[in-house]
Parts: sequence; structure tokens; C-alpha cells
Amino acid sequence: MSASLREKVEVLLQAFEGEKVSCSFEEFKEKLSFDSSLKNEDRFKAVVEAVCKYSISCDENGEENGKLNDEGSKEMSLIADMIISHLNHGYQSSPFLDFAEEQMIHKILGYVGYGKGASGVFLPGGSYCTLISMICARYHKYPGVKETGLDHTIQVIAPESACKSTDEGAIMMGIGTNNVIKVNFDMITPRELVDIIEKNNIFMIISTFDISEDGTVETIDKFSKIMRKYNIWHHIDACQGGTALFSDKYRYLTDTFQDAHSITIDFHTCLSLNQQCSLLLVKDGEQLTSCSSITRPFQTGGELTASSCGSVINWTTWMLTPLPCLSTLLDLTRSFLMPQIKANNNRNTFFL
Repeated sequence: MSASLREKVEVLLQAFEGEKVSCSFEEFKEKLSFDSSLKNEDRFKAVVEAVCKYSISCDENGEENGKLNDEGSKEMSLIADMIISHLNHGYQSSPFLDFAEEQMIHKILGYVGYGKGASGVFLPGGSYCTLISMICARYHKYPGVKETGLDHTIQVIAPESACKSTDEGAIMMGIGTNNVIKVNFDMITPRELVDIIEKNNIFMIISTFDISEDGTVETIDKFSKIMRKYNIWHHIDACQGGTALFSDKYRYLTDTFQDAHSITIDFHTCLSLNQQCSLLLVKDGEQLTSCSSITRPFQTGGELTASSCGSVINWTTWMLTPLPCLSTLLDLTRSFLMPQIKANNNRNTFFL
């Protein structure tokens, strides 16, 4: 690290410790106006101090958030970001980081119960994971779609409480939000689901893994035979509850994960990690590779896939934070949340 970079890092660290001030959008114009005659060093310091001073971080968002914020995982996440940014690795240029990521994914696949051939990829956000899973599901149902496209509409079934990422994926894939069929999985019967499937071109069913206030898990296990019969891809959106995998106490709640075709987990949502750290796991890794792979005339290092061009992902945190520590953090977090939700008589689901 150069002396110049060390000096800038020191300025940044001091700015982190400085006073935090909130102000209106109208005031930003004045607060973020800097003298054009300032030297580079002085201008750098002024900009960094202003950004840190007027940016209210999650640490200032109330006492309850502070109780749930694990300082250790936050620090490791910040260090991981610094390592990745300093080394400036991108795409497929880092053999060591590629290897480390592969090992972390392999470890997590073991927790899910996926067997040989399973794969995964860290992506910038749960919405991107949902999109890639939808692309995998479409390719699974219609293998020739990459070359010929589709000449008919297709539909995806999702819960009424589904994340907006399902609609976003439908828009980006050209399916259209009118072809996202929302159902109440608790109320719908197997016969009713079959009727929907037979009247449409269903290629995917998305379910949400959440834990209710009484400790029950919302699953769609009763439809597993139907999905197999009609060759329908099942994706579990476990962005908020999926980290139960790493809890010795609550891992049993994820026993059905191994039956799904794909799963999404958002670690930045649940573990106080820096944005973004989302993981897409796919039971048949070949589907993940083949669904969007292309070969360019000038390319010599293998095929390029749509999922290989995401932002830098903060997965390095996993090498710095032992899994037993994550298990303890998750158990403590849920122990705090449960009384809060019951006290407020809140029927909404929550993350572990």
C-alpha cells in the first residue's frame, strides 16, 4: 500500500468517527458545495468528511437495530470489501478468489443437502438471484429457448406475498407481470393448483421460506408430486429465512430445501454484511451454466454466462467469520425478535 493511500485511509477512518448530522435535500446543495480552488488533498478531505458527516448509516437507525447489529460480522464485512477493492479482482482474473468462492459455495451446498452436480453463484442482490433462477427454470422447461425464443406466453406461480423481484424478473424476461399468477398456498388445494397448471404454460413455482411468529414454517411440500409430474421448476425465496441453515437450533426447519431446484439467500439482509451478498444455489449446476452461456469468437477462456458479469460480491466475509459464530448470532437474533413481534401483535413473517 502506497504512502498516499495510507494517508487517505487515515482521513477516511477519522471521518467515520466524526459527528453525524441529518439535513434536508434542500440543504445538500450548500453542504456539498466545495471551493474549486482547493488543492487535491484538501478537496479529498473535505469531500470525505462531508459524505461521512451527512450520511446517516444503519448504526444510527435506533436502539433496536443496534441490538441486532453484530459488530464482529460488520467489521469482517468491511475488511472483506477493502480486500476485494484493493486487489481489484473482477470477472475471472483471480484464481485464488475464484477457488475460495467455490469452496464456500460447496460448503453451503452441503448444509442444504444438495448432492453431486449442484452449484451456486454469489450475485449482487436477491432480485438478480430470482431473475437468474427464472432463466434457469425457463431453460429447464424449454431447452431450445436460447436459440429460437418462445412463440407463446408462459406463466410463473408465486405466493401473494412474493417479493417484487418476481414481477421484476417477469418484466426483464419479457414474460409480463400479467403472467405472474399469485396464489395463497395455505388456502389453495392440490386440485386447484392442477387446474391452474393445465390451463396455462407454467414453467416455475416460487415459494417463500419464512418463519411465522408461532415458529411454524410456510412450505409447499404438499405440491411436490404435482411439480414433478408437470416438470415444473421450484424455486425457494429464502432471502430472509435461509440463514437458518447455519443455526444448530433451527436448521431442521430447512429440511425441505434439498427438494427444491434452486434457492436464494440474502446474507446482507440477515447478517449485517455490507451490500451486496446474495447467493443462488442450484441443484443441477449444469442448468445454471447452460441456460445463458455463449461463446464469443475472440474468447479462449471458456464460455461466458450471464451470471458471471455481476458486481463485486462481499462473500469474502465468509472466510473471516467462522460458521459457529454465525449460528450463535442467528439464535440470539431470533430470540430477540420473537418477543418483539408477539408484543406488537404483528402477524407478519420475519427473518431469522
